[in-house]
Amino acid sequence: MTPRSLARLDVHRGARHRVAMMHAECPIEQALYMADPHAQHGLLEEIWQARPADSALLIADPKRLRVLGRTERALSEPVAAMRKRYGPSLIVEPPAVRYAHGAPVLEPYMRLLMCGPGERLRVVQKDLARRRSRISRLHQHRGRFILEAEAPLADLLGYADRVDALGHGQIDLSLWLSRYAPIDDDPDAA
Repeated sequence: MTPRSLARLDVHRGARHRVAMMHAECPIEQALYMADPHAQHGLLEEIWQARPADSALLIADPKRLRVLGRTERALSEPVAAMRKRYGPSLIVEPPAVRYAHGAPVLEPYMRLLMCGPGERLRVVQKDLARRRSRISRLHQHRGRFILEAEAPLADLLGYADRVDALGHGQIDLSLWLSRYAPIDDDPDAA
């Protein structure tokens, strides 16, 4: 074998051991498990019974049920249904960001589109600045604003509730996955 073919073989071997992130379209998850390990089996069977919204998936692991979502709000409906069905014996972990592990580790970035009253714009901009966001479009017209931005999902956990509080329920917010980018402490490098 030539050195070139050996190098190609090593690349293919490395690629086989690398695991691709399953369901990369769902950058956030919440884990559920039962306080009583004997009741865990019933919870794991939920993947065959429950029909979550289009923006959520149920995945059974040996020790927990994972609810994967496109946004944090997408997790709320299936998690609420499980809480109602299983009551206080169900343990619900807080939402967690799903990173794509590899070299380098990638984190999900979300695109935000907001529309609301102009008097709330300044407060929204300050809050977005603290969340490592980049505003890509801002339009103001007749006392209203439209703002488009991108930010790491890790900095947006709980953001929909925060926007409701900042805008007194008058700001419309849409979030969707924009891309995965290497984790970097410098927001200008993303």
